Amino acid sequence: MGLNASERTYLAFLLPLRLWIGGYLLYQGIRKYLRDFPHADWIKAQIGDLDKVELYAWYKSFLVDTVVPNRELVGTLVMYGEILVGLCLVLGLLTRFSSIVGLFMLLNYYFGPGMARGGATLAQQQTFIVALVVIFLSNAGKTLGLDSLLFKKK
Repeated sequence: MGLNASERTYLAFLLPLRLWIGGYLLYQGIRKYLRDFPHADWIKAQIGDLDKVELYAWYKSFLVDTVVPNRELVGTLVMYGEILVGLCLVLGLLTRFSSIVGLFMLLNYYFGPGMARGGATLAQQQTFIVALVVIFLSNAGKTLGLDSLLFKKK
């Protein structure tokens, strides 16, 4: 039994994954836009009372020192980040870059709401993180995506 490292994976198998993650992020971003997410008390709604919730100490200090004082800016970045990353993944546009940006966002969701709520929320963040790593490593935007037009082999 040998390791067949030369076996090719057809990127079409990853198309449903790319569309699902992209569609989900796009949907969540649009919901945040319609609810005026940046101007709401989104930190308490998503994570909880920072004085009472158990998070990693380094992440809690990041939230208290950086995110809370800039909550509108961070809320706007989260909202538009979800919309843009989701749209790019659905279209297969700049898929690797979009998956890295999405991975950064999902890691923050993992350390914030995921750790605070646990259970299904934590598992969802973990699943999306793994999916975005797979999308990044496979360059899944080259199948039925705009990346195939932008990055043609010569």
